[in-house]
Parts: sequence; structure tokens; C-alpha cells
Amino acid sequence: MDENSVPRRRGRNEHYPITVRLQAVRLVEGGMPRRDVLQQFGISGTSLRDWRRDYASGQLTSPMPFPRFTQAQRDAVAQQLLDGRLTPDEALRKHGLRLKRTLREWVAAYQTAQAAAAPPAPVRVAAPPPLPTGDAATLAAQLHRAQWQLQALEVLVDQAEARYNIDIRKKGGAKPSK
Repeated sequence: MDENSVPRRRGRNEHYPITVRLQAVRLVEGGMPRRDVLQQFGISGTSLRDWRRDYASGQLTSPMPFPRFTQAQRDAVAQQLLDGRLTPDEALRKHGLRLKRTLREWVAAYQTAQAAAAPPAPVRVAAPPPLPTGDAATLAAQLHRAQWQLQALEVLVDQAEARYNIDIRKKGGAKPSK
């Protein structure tokens, strides 16, 4: 059988012979573009993908369309990105990914898992220093207590922003008119 005489199916529900399937897989493994194999055999991309999965010899020259990663692999990539050991572009090239969005999703899932696994750090605020006595001392004590409460609130806001990855503090002022 030459390349141009490919046996076709007679009906829609008939299967291609295994020899045809093996021939298509061998052509792809040999370096022929998938598009050309699809046209030559008159098959769909899904059929060729399934045939490659079922009949491949393990010597594929081109990778499968979508590489699969375990959760541990995704976490390792996310940790490398967060540590600065890899840039997003380097990670895309190294792992054969197409979209930076995939990396962002992996990093977000990793951070969520880390935040859920780690218990919240206890809030420790220094006790206020001793206060002077008298009327001025009373006002100074109230001011000091208010400053201490403000410092405690700042610490709580910082921890909430870090844990839930949201900006609690917003910029004040009116929005500019258009």
C-alpha cells in the first residue's frame, strides 16, 4: 500500500483497520506534520491523538498536545516562581506550557494550600510603656492607649492582607472626573 492509497471506512460507525492506525502513528513519529497525516487519512485530530496514545512506540518526536502535571510538580513550579529561582518565561519554556495564566493559577493554588496548612501566627503587640501622672498624664495616657490600639489594628490588617491576598487598605480621596 503506497502513501496515496489509504483504505477508507465504508460507513460512519465502522472502525479503521489496525494497520491504518499503526501507519498513521508511525508517520507522526517519523516527523510528518499532524495536519498532513490528518488530511492523508481523512481522520479527526481526536482519532489521531487516541491512536498515538494506544499505539505509540514511545519514540514520539513531538510531544503530546497537553502535558499533564501532578500536584507535587505544580507545587514545585509555583515554589520556584515564588522563590525567584524561575521567571514566568523560563518556567513556560522549561515545562512546555503555553499560558502564563496556568502559572498564575498554580501559584494561587499553592499559596491557598500553604495558607490553609499553616496556623495563623499569634498577634503580639508590645505593652504600652508606663505613663506619667496628673491631668496631662491622663490625656497622655489616653493618647498612648489610642496609639497602642492603632498599632494593634495595623498588625491585624497586615496579617489579614497576607492571609487572604486582598488589599484591605484602599487609597483615599475622590475619584477623578472624566
